Amino acid sequence: MAIKPKCDKCKKELKEFGGILFSPPKKKMVEKFHLCRKCYREILSSFGKK
Repeated sequence: MAIKPKCDKCKKELKEFGGILFSPPKKKMVEKFHLCRKCYREILSSFGKK
């Protein structure tokens, strides 16, 4: 059975590799979020990146 990750922002299944976002550490632990390419580009553009 294949793993079928979903984008943590739009909740759609990832069809191709996108991006991963890590939270700041809290008690030596971080949260990891999977992003599709579209949501990754949206987040980058919010930082003024292309």
